[in-house]
Amino acid sequence: MKLKAYMAEFIGAFALVLVGSTAAVLNLELSSIALAFGLILMAMIYAVGSTSGGHFNPAVSFAMALTKRLSWKDFGMYSFFQLLGSLIAVLCLVPFVGDLSNLGANQIFGDFGGQTGILILLLGVLVEVIGTFLFVFVILRVTKEPNLKSLAGLIIGLTLAALIYFTGPLTNAGLNPVRSIFSGLFQGGKALEQVWIFIVGPMIGAFLAAVAAPYFDQVPEEKA
Repeated sequence: MKLKAYMAEFIGAFALVLVGSTAAVLNLELSSIALAFGLILMAMIYAVGSTSGGHFNPAVSFAMALTKRLSWKDFGMYSFFQLLGSLIAVLCLVPFVGDLSNLGANQIFGDFGGQTGILILLLGVLVEVIGTFLFVFVILRVTKEPNLKSLAGLIIGLTLAALIYFTGPLTNAGLNPVRSIFSGLFQGGKALEQVWIFIVGPMIGAFLAAVAAPYFDQVPEEKA
């Protein structure tokens, strides 16, 4: 049963990175990129979410482990298979785009109003922290509400699409370390230099979401 869950995370991460990254490379329209990521995430959640929970993202798995909805052993295995799926996806992407210079890797695009130096990097981290916090917070909340179970995939997919409108023009929308690591590694240059932002930022955002989400749990009504 656990192997099925791990393989579900593999195929989900593979699909997410391949479809989303291809859209990021071949389409210049932000709407197309947001829809590609959001729709493929929604599809994979409905396809294999009942098997693994449909994380496809170490930041999501980290938050699930912090909130005791996933064991730490499974967090490690989920992350490994998510990374493996991402690696295969990026290797498949290379022949589609023809070279390694443009793999849709995450990097800081904006200057945040003319800022320079280390401040730009810190603001890039902040964008990823805020974006991932909102994304993971929504996931933790909607997956805990029984009446939203059938809509969870739709809500989560649309949330990712919406957040890409926020983070895309600034950092090319990371929000997921496996989305960033191998595309940055193979693309090199600025993307590789800044890849740490797209690991640290999402993990901090996931931690904050795991702290905040339980605050909104419904308190059982006291019996008279």
